[in-house]
Amino acid sequence: MVDKRLFSLVPGVRGLVVGKIICLWIGLVADIALAGTVTVLVASLFPQTSVHGAMQSIGISGPAGFMLIAIATLAIAVVRFLAHHFATRLGTEAAERVKLGLRSELYRKMLRLGPSYAQRTADVVQLTGEGVDQIQSFFELFLPQLGFAILAPLTLFAAIAPLSMPTAMVLLVCAPLIIVIVGAIAMTTAKTFKKYWGKYTDMGSVFLDNLQGLETLKTFDADARAAEQMDRNAEDFRVMTMRVLQIQLRSLTAMDVVAYGGAAAGIGTALWQYVHQGHTTFTSSAPFLHVFNGPTLGVAAVLFVILVSVDFFLPLRQLGSYFHVAMNGMTSTKRIFALLDEPDRTYGDRQLPQGPLDVATRDLGFTYAESTRPALHDVTLTMPARSLTAIVGESGSGKSTLAALIAGELEGYDGALRIGNVELRELSERALTGAVSIVGARSHLFAGTLRDNLLMARPGASEGDLRDALSRAHVLDMVDAHPQGLDMRIEQDAANLSGGQRQRIAVARALLHDAPIMIFDEATSSVDAESERLIMRTVHELAERKTVILVTHRLADAVDASAIAVFDHGACVETGTHAELMAQGGQYATMFRAQASVEQVGQRTRHRGIAYAPAPNTVEHNVKQPESAHTQCAPMTTFQLVRRLLGQVGDLRSLMVLACCFGTLGHLAATFLPVFGVMALCAAAERPVWGLSVGWAVALMVVCALIRGAMRYCEQYMNHNLAFRLLALFRGQMFAALRRLAPAKLTGKGKGDLISMVTTDVELLEIFFAHTISPTVIALATTVVYAIALLFLSPWFAVLLVVAHLLIGVAVPVWFARALHGIGARIRKQSASLDDDVLDDMRGLEQIIRFGQGRARLARIDRQSRALWGQRVELSARNGVFGGFDHVIIVLVTVCAALLAVFASRGDMAMAARNVTAMVLVVSSFGPTLALSALPASLTQTFASARRLFALVDEEPAVEELGTLEPEYNGMRMEQVTFAYGARTPVLRDVTLDVPVSGILGLQGPSGRGKSTLLKLLMRYWDPQQGAVALSGDALPGVDAHTRRRLQTMMSQETYLFDGTIASNLRIANEQASDDELREALRKASILPLVESLPQGMETPVGELGGRLSEGERQRIGLARMFLRHADLYLFDEPTSRLDALNEAFILQSINELVSERDAAVVLVSHRASTMKIADEVLHM
Repeated sequence: MVDKRLFSLVPGVRGLVVGKIICLWIGLVADIALAGTVTVLVASLFPQTSVHGAMQSIGISGPAGFMLIAIATLAIAVVRFLAHHFATRLGTEAAERVKLGLRSELYRKMLRLGPSYAQRTADVVQLTGEGVDQIQSFFELFLPQLGFAILAPLTLFAAIAPLSMPTAMVLLVCAPLIIVIVGAIAMTTAKTFKKYWGKYTDMGSVFLDNLQGLETLKTFDADARAAEQMDRNAEDFRVMTMRVLQIQLRSLTAMDVVAYGGAAAGIGTALWQYVHQGHTTFTSSAPFLHVFNGPTLGVAAVLFVILVSVDFFLPLRQLGSYFHVAMNGMTSTKRIFALLDEPDRTYGDRQLPQGPLDVATRDLGFTYAESTRPALHDVTLTMPARSLTAIVGESGSGKSTLAALIAGELEGYDGALRIGNVELRELSERALTGAVSIVGARSHLFAGTLRDNLLMARPGASEGDLRDALSRAHVLDMVDAHPQGLDMRIEQDAANLSGGQRQRIAVARALLHDAPIMIFDEATSSVDAESERLIMRTVHELAERKTVILVTHRLADAVDASAIAVFDHGACVETGTHAELMAQGGQYATMFRAQASVEQVGQRTRHRGIAYAPAPNTVEHNVKQPESAHTQCAPMTTFQLVRRLLGQVGDLRSLMVLACCFGTLGHLAATFLPVFGVMALCAAAERPVWGLSVGWAVALMVVCALIRGAMRYCEQYMNHNLAFRLLALFRGQMFAALRRLAPAKLTGKGKGDLISMVTTDVELLEIFFAHTISPTVIALATTVVYAIALLFLSPWFAVLLVVAHLLIGVAVPVWFARALHGIGARIRKQSASLDDDVLDDMRGLEQIIRFGQGRARLARIDRQSRALWGQRVELSARNGVFGGFDHVIIVLVTVCAALLAVFASRGDMAMAARNVTAMVLVVSSFGPTLALSALPASLTQTFASARRLFALVDEEPAVEELGTLEPEYNGMRMEQVTFAYGARTPVLRDVTLDVPVSGILGLQGPSGRGKSTLLKLLMRYWDPQQGAVALSGDALPGVDAHTRRRLQTMMSQETYLFDGTIASNLRIANEQASDDELREALRKASILPLVESLPQGMETPVGELGGRLSEGERQRIGLARMFLRHADLYLFDEPTSRLDALNEAFILQSINELVSERDAAVVLVSHRASTMKIADEVLHM
């Protein structure tokens, strides 16, 4: 059923599972002893003897006899407490070991697979989180229950058989039917569960995709469409979940019918034997047990059968209720082992020689797995030691692929690739990662401090070493200006740094690695001209003692290289120095001369130059914004939280009411089945209760069995239908909140945490809606019914029942909840932090491997897992203690009920029959109330999750988009604007700027001067702390958001491509665009030939984060999106930073055409002087 390799991956778990089974079995033995004790106490009430005589007949009289009862009761209570406590503790220990072992193994596997593995990072995060949790439940709940379910019927058979072999055989024959039902359903539903888990992981992946691209979606006013798609995904998942639920409920219904029907059959068999004076083989000389002696079956034996008959099936029935846990566990196991079974990245065992290392290729070729077109072919090239080799070519020509092969990020090449005269595939992992350091255009910085990021490259580096590296990367001034210096916080995805700052820190980290081979892959694409000049000086200094490979589209950076290799369509077509290649007049010369074309791009035909509004748009400062619909709320009390959760039910109240009614009826049927059994026994002993005959009582038992099965189905169906509809609603509300907060308030929020919220946190709400509301009502309603019934039987038992239920259903849960204060919140917080770190590590896996930090990062994940383990063990320990208290109370109440029956009868046999019936009703009544007692353990995390979700929903956005004005575009204006991120130093101070009505306005300046921030203020990501921003003379807060997004659009430095096709990514900008319009946009972005060369054309999948495309190709698809948008104002942030000169020239001409054809305005931010040639006016910041 489960992959046996799990036991070898997680040593010691087998013993813990066996230990829990033993504890469960000991608890069962204690329950049998309790049933026997109660039977011994009350059975002798039926003969015509006095109470004193009855007590004497079983050897109990005087203080000594009652002392024996007290000792037996205390012993049973202690055993029951300890059995429950240790069973809970061992189960949690097994589960947490499984989680730690599997999470560590999955992490190690990702390190072995390397960054070239194509699995989506959201899938990996979900496997290490939710997937591992599913297997945890399998070990904690299902496997121990499976062993116990085998032992329990055999143990109960051994207890019943000496008294009544026919009854024992009937019960034993019925028991395997439950196993047959579970097995049959498991065989037919594995595929459904696989689809269910697939829908679940897909939902998380789509959520992550939309979350990471939410800025892009809002820019193009496409976030509402994405929300609709998310709602459809949530609804599809709900439908799939309901299918899975119906499978489970059908099995539970069948099992309940078998269990309670089997119990009725067993009781009926015992009654038949009693009526017909059936034979019993039981004989004992023990004073306590002689009431069971034969030769014919007596009242004591039948009463014992009644008390234990339901217990005969409860372990098997509980096993059936864990059926979904088993199926989810098996499905998760298959997915996890599918990943673990992926072939590892293969390395050799050879080491590299000491000293400088050259790099040489011969007939090198490489094709990506999902492509039929070679990315490289027949590449023969030598990159000598102590030199600078520049690799140039159009974007998509294979430059970065070659760099990734040399760095070991890709495997599976053809031909030869040698480092230091050693074939790369023969190198050991340590030799390869130690020999090559690479800085890419999108090098990952990890959430944490700047110091932590730098020390990854050289853990033993001194502060002086760190500062020297930062100085050589020309970012030290920025660090020294920060109050925390090297300990400055870097948020996830380096969201608090500009593109240039992020790039220079990555360069500093690479310098610390100090590898003999250094690759700079578009490392200066996002830095200003002065920083680029200084970094290139550092690159040339490195080339004096290292092998330096510079992948660049900036031909100016290649002029002074020792050698230049020109790539075209995956082939190296030219090599030589700058002078040699210019003399050849080939492709390099053509590309270099294209700079002149770029300079001429600025001469637009049919241009009017730049045009501003006739008069400056004056703006009223401190414009009053619309009142916020959301305010920061004080932390909710538990009562307020419950009331708010109940308020979400809304129009679904009818489902909740029906669930409560069905559940109440079902639990009443379950409780009264043994009660009717006792009534049948009393009638057979000629002491009928309520005038019921044996026949009627037996018939009512059968009816109860059937009702229990049907009502279980109806109750659970209604409960979960309500819950899953509300969970879908919560997912919609959560994404709506993120849309409202984006993009400003999402900066610094962990993406792994948000994935955890939309999956785990939302799923935890099921506990409240499906397992709290109706059980609470059912417990109250059934207790009232039981109390009323007892009033007609014996009022003192009603008092005992109410006291017992108040203790179990109110006092213990309140006490338990106080003991758990804060644990749930800590568990959810630590779980979210763990998900964040796993996602961060998966995104930066290449750097972790490159710097040899796999073991250290894994140890960090393990420490967090162990801290979470400690919290869950604490929760489990308290759960075990308070669950044990429940069992102690039940033992004490059961014995008190038996003693009350004895002493309240006072020799009146009619009264004795009613008292024994009342006793059985009290003993059988705890099911619904026990469910309440267990709620604090599960609700502590549920309430923590609800608080997290409501906190997100209630969080105030950076800007409220409640404006109603719908102006036509007539320029924009920033007036005396000052803006800072939080409490930091202002990025912009007293800035006044007019944005044209038409024409191109250029913005230039060093990195970190606020150019990108200025564009984001124009897009109203934030409102300035001082001053105002206006559109067509209207302050932005008063302008309708959809109107604003229709009038303006922006392309940021990082082009986000969604996990879909090229066409679907383009249609984000214009949902109604035809194929011809898509092709025209691709043509203007200079990428149409590439797209048309793909086998699937525009339907080619882009892949997560555009991983199947080069940086330049990604950027050009982003530009094509801009050309599809029919706006009046276009904001471009470094639109050509990763493009070669030819493509830059073409695209700048396309921007010129855009302005001319649409009479549009463009604000163009760029470090490159060539890009600014098309600007009608340039402002320096």
